[in-house]
Amino acid sequence: MNKHLSKLVLVLLCLLANVVNAQTYIRTATGANNYFPLGTGSLASTNNRVQYLYYPSDFTPTVPMGVITKVYFKAGNTTTYTYNDMTLQIGTTTLTAMPTTATPWVSGLSTAYYASSRTITAVSGNWFEFTLTSPFFWDGTSNIIVDIYSASNGTIILEQGSLGGNRRMWGTYNAATSTSGGTGSASLALDIIPGSPCTKTTALAATNIASTRATVNWTPVPGSFKYEYVIDTTTPGMAITPITATTATSALVTGLYPNKTHYLRVRNYCSAISYSMWDTIAFTTLPPCKVPYGFVVSNVDSNSGYIQWTQDPNVTGYDILVDTFRNAPLSTNPNITTQTTNSKALTGLKEGRWQYVHIRAKCVQNDSSAWSLDSFYTPTPCRKPVPSLTYVNANNAIVAWSAVPTAYAYEYYFGSASSIPANGTPLIMPTLQMPYLQPKTGYSVHVRCMCSDNSIKTSSGWSSIDFTTTPALGIENANAGASLQIDAYPNPVKDILNIKATGLKGSANIQITDIKGRVMNSLIIDAEQTSLNVSHYAAGIYILQYTDNDKVQNIKFTKQ
Repeated sequence: MNKHLSKLVLVLLCLLANVVNAQTYIRTATGANNYFPLGTGSLASTNNRVQYLYYPSDFTPTVPMGVITKVYFKAGNTTTYTYNDMTLQIGTTTLTAMPTTATPWVSGLSTAYYASSRTITAVSGNWFEFTLTSPFFWDGTSNIIVDIYSASNGTIILEQGSLGGNRRMWGTYNAATSTSGGTGSASLALDIIPGSPCTKTTALAATNIASTRATVNWTPVPGSFKYEYVIDTTTPGMAITPITATTATSALVTGLYPNKTHYLRVRNYCSAISYSMWDTIAFTTLPPCKVPYGFVVSNVDSNSGYIQWTQDPNVTGYDILVDTFRNAPLSTNPNITTQTTNSKALTGLKEGRWQYVHIRAKCVQNDSSAWSLDSFYTPTPCRKPVPSLTYVNANNAIVAWSAVPTAYAYEYYFGSASSIPANGTPLIMPTLQMPYLQPKTGYSVHVRCMCSDNSIKTSSGWSSIDFTTTPALGIENANAGASLQIDAYPNPVKDILNIKATGLKGSANIQITDIKGRVMNSLIIDAEQTSLNVSHYAAGIYILQYTDNDKVQNIKFTKQ
């Protein structure tokens, strides 16, 4: 025979053998018979469910701890009626009075009796009984709720009285809430077999406690059919749902509240219907494993920085990842590093990028927080320009350089080769023309960048270039220069400016500046006729400067 089935048969035999020892305990309340929940009087069609509240002190003689096997109600009239889905539930409670307004039904009750069809023959002043299909164990000290309802509107009136204050609430059996509540409760009798039907298990201290989980434990009971346990945060009293069944003597419970007292309530089942009293023990979860906060970044340059954050109690370490992606990393990311301190020096970063800092706290018992998200910017360094000499003669020279990323302006200093300036003259375009020089003279030009990256302004070091002007023109060259004729037309111009250098021999430099001195264009010409597109220039006055080895000439023109 199956082990559990043998045990069930044994328990049932014990119960049957003890029926003769069952005693009836009576609570009488007379004076106001009532149609609810089994009659058809006024409003009974919508009030075919009642939950009654009883104290142990209501019954005579004094109730013991034991198993309730039968429940009796006293009829207030003589009739016979067949009810559908007749149900009777029982449960312990900490309530001392029932609500007097529409309220959700008391939950967590055990179904002690059910019949899809039940015919009751009632005789006025006599008791009629319900032999429980699932006997209910009562500790004899807790208040109990007796809930009775059916899907029918019958004809039986229950004997009832107002003894004890607000002891009932009533409503429709399949509604979520009651209709109302107040005084009155039915006369009730209970058959109780004294004594605990099952050996009690003992709740033990919780282990591996974290902020939202813990391992709960209890002592084994030889021959146990199963155990039931529940975790809640109310003061010790009735065990509430959800109740979990297990054959083990420990369980990992999750979804707990951080830094809060919880109660483990556990009981033993000797069979499918025989169970012990609850045993209770309290434990307190740890504070939450907080997301790291108080982020501060310092010493940031183009490829490094230093970060730190607030150290919380209960933290044993941190997972850290710094990358250029905003989304929280997967736990499998191989670039995540782990450390115990709350600061980190960062190196090898990419310049000109937002760096996203992801930090996750690791707490005791392998608890961990969510990822924090902070960021900082690594600027692009302000690099030196690389100037080159593009044109030089006895009295003029042109220095130019490639535009530097993030540079919004430049500074230059024109002086001797030995002087390194503290500050220079602002310049917008990356080219510099120097007229009115002395022949056969050495000069030095110093240039640096003024940069802005993500509103971070910096300046580069100085770059220098040295050169020497050519000798002064002789008579022959001067006469040659005098024969050269420079023209620019049409003037005013709308789109194409024609430049004519009659008598040009070799090459020359053309530079166009606005009236503020900003260089708009610079080019080398080696033909007498050249065309230049100025359609993108703003309307205004511009200067065309022609420069070769023999001649410098300025022509003013107007852009329409």
